[in-house]
Amino acid sequence: MATFIIYAIRWAVTLTLLYSLYRLLLQRETFHRVNRSVLLAILVVSPLLPLVPLHTDEPTAMDAVLTRIEEPLMSLSTDANNADATLATSENAVSGLWVRYLAYIYIIGIAAALAVYMFRLLTLMRVIRRSRRISHPIVPKDVHLMLDMRIKQPSSWMHWIFIGPIDLMQNAETVLRHELAHVRMKHSWDVILCDLTCHLLWCLPFAWMLRQDLVDVHEFQADEAVLQSGVTLEDYEHLLVRKAVQTQILPIMNTLRRGAVKKRFAMMHSGPSPRWSRLKLLYLVPALAACLWLSAQAEEYTTYLNGKLATQEELESINPSTIERVDVIHSQKKVLIETAPEPFDIVDQMPRFPGGDAAFNQYMAQHVRYPEVATENGVEGTVTVQFIVEADGRITHVQAVDSPSDEADANVYAYGASDKQSSQDEDDEGRRALREAAEELFRGMPPFEPGRQSGKSVRVQMTKKVNYALR
Repeated sequence: MATFIIYAIRWAVTLTLLYSLYRLLLQRETFHRVNRSVLLAILVVSPLLPLVPLHTDEPTAMDAVLTRIEEPLMSLSTDANNADATLATSENAVSGLWVRYLAYIYIIGIAAALAVYMFRLLTLMRVIRRSRRISHPIVPKDVHLMLDMRIKQPSSWMHWIFIGPIDLMQNAETVLRHELAHVRMKHSWDVILCDLTCHLLWCLPFAWMLRQDLVDVHEFQADEAVLQSGVTLEDYEHLLVRKAVQTQILPIMNTLRRGAVKKRFAMMHSGPSPRWSRLKLLYLVPALAACLWLSAQAEEYTTYLNGKLATQEELESINPSTIERVDVIHSQKKVLIETAPEPFDIVDQMPRFPGGDAAFNQYMAQHVRYPEVATENGVEGTVTVQFIVEADGRITHVQAVDSPSDEADANVYAYGASDKQSSQDEDDEGRRALREAAEELFRGMPPFEPGRQSGKSVRVQMTKKVNYALR
């Protein structure tokens, strides 16, 4: 259910965009066959475009909006307790409840609209059964002309034409030519497709506006067919005025008075649209491109942690210092994360510099570099460096940190700052230079002898201090 609602939102946005441009550019043109084709294309394409498997690396604006309402919608597929728990933990619990309530109203609206439509179809079937089939010289045999004493408004549906006794005696030929035009052009199929769209998107005003425009185009085509058959414009207009005050049988049927009479008069009196107006159809190209972009969804990758499918909780609990490798396989839409075990702080045998402490001190004496910036600003002090000795002895995750035990060594300090009156910015620059120099020093060290726990080489986190003193 939630998936359908998300799909319906994309469908509604696509239909709105395509139809709005039609109404702006083509509605007043007189090439009715083209306009009918465009409206039908909108009805067919708008539900299909959201199904196109188009993906983007970054979420689109539509994707971002739908993501915000997806969580409360997905809760519709769970039981009530789970749904309430989900919403209770959400930061937008109140808005989430509103989304759920609106979703329920939308589904109920669809059920009600389809029920009304089925009732109208059943009513139409009763009209067909109670009517009597008759013949007329201009009505072909494959079209059923039905006479019903209760009918005041001539109408048609599929291959049935319904007429009352008054119209049969007074206006038979004109009325029948009008309804035959609807039958031959198969307008009823258009109405069925449009009604299905309107009932599934019953809360979208643009869907109902499109339906009215399609009905108007049907009437323009039928009017044109009647006038081309030899009926004078004046007589036909008088007939339309008389029929305008009568009530049609069912909204699903084509009738003589369907559509705005004033609009039909204006269309009958207007000249044909210029040929260059058809160039407006080119609007469909950028419009379709925009709809495809709006329908595109960000690609979803499956994440595996150390060879196993990872949950969101597992991903959030990963210590960045343990990440050893991240591979992205675009063809398979997979992200492979490999992490090392959490480092030990104390083990049976701690890591040591090759050759022991004496070799370590000798290495430090030879490789410690005093940054020029720190020297110029008279900055000295002790830098505590934290790093991890991997199971193979490599030094990784080097970072200068404050000393956890000796507050006096916790920060690098400025030597003779009161005498030299160094600025705070210069002090900060000197301190940063010392930290960077200490980190560079440890990154360049040779591999240590790895630490061992229960006879196995393991990762161990260590700290060392580097003393920088001006002489």
